[in-house]
Amino acid sequence: MSLIKKYWGILHRMRILHFMYNLMYFWKLKKNKPLYRKHGIRKSVVSSISHKDIKHTSKEKPWLDSENAVGLISKDQRFKNFSTQIQEEIIQWPDKGYMILKGFVPEKVCDKISDDFDSLTSTGAVDFDYTNSRVMNLYQNSNAVKSVINDPALIALLSFTLNKKVAPFQTINFKLGSQQETHSDSIHMTTEPLGYLLAIWVALEDITAGSGPLHYYPGSHKLSYVMGEDFENDNGVFTIGDYFYTFYENKIRSLIVEKKLQKEIFLAKKGDLFIWHANLLHGGEKRTDNSTRKSLVAHYFTTEGDVINYHEITQRPAIIKA
Repeated sequence: MSLIKKYWGILHRMRILHFMYNLMYFWKLKKNKPLYRKHGIRKSVVSSISHKDIKHTSKEKPWLDSENAVGLISKDQRFKNFSTQIQEEIIQWPDKGYMILKGFVPEKVCDKISDDFDSLTSTGAVDFDYTNSRVMNLYQNSNAVKSVINDPALIALLSFTLNKKVAPFQTINFKLGSQQETHSDSIHMTTEPLGYLLAIWVALEDITAGSGPLHYYPGSHKLSYVMGEDFENDNGVFTIGDYFYTFYENKIRSLIVEKKLQKEIFLAKKGDLFIWHANLLHGGEKRTDNSTRKSLVAHYFTTEGDVINYHEITQRPAIIKA
């Protein structure tokens, strides 16, 4: 396992390994066959897939991306069931592309997640991934994480936001700030029709300015999605290019300048919850001191309707194991 982790940065770019892995989960992927036909995708469900393979893209989009979204919200009976705080956040979603729910996760739950993270990594029960900066899918070992990502109130809110049922796809736990360059999650976890992904970020402690806090660009979700064919890349027949993501980051930097987007930084308190749109540009600030930035991220795909879930950056179909 240590060798796989050491060389995963290379191995995860090899298309033949993707194909073999997909074969193992053919029973989960075969449901995509009619959707591939519908969208003109002339490939096997276990082959690589990217946005450029979709010949018949859908005009459908999440209901709150429509021009009359606020009107649709106010007329929906479900909206009245949310608290005043959540209603206020929902109303500004169409314009800003995010919600902030202060103190949504109880502090004792945040502490339990941090304790689980520390104990499981120290004993080797779970390990950091090949980046050595994050632990993937801690929910498989932590009931505390599982309780947060499956919280009925949260699921109801996320499902309302997309007007389709959602389920968590993965979790990521950080001890330090990610320092990740600005990006849209849709380059990593992609859907057809576009936009049927949501993400949450939970502060497991008070976040300081030097710890590399989360940053985001309000309203950037309204921009066109940036897919692989929209920028130079070095993908090959047998591998995903070494510099694919570097080219993508360069494209996003130029877009921020071109559109004169304004960055905001989220100095969260323990238990604060940040929910963002599939196309909201966001990232992690640079760390300027040794402060930790304990946090939990979860991504959700819709489980309802004719939606293809895949990964544009690695060109793999998404395998939802839950």
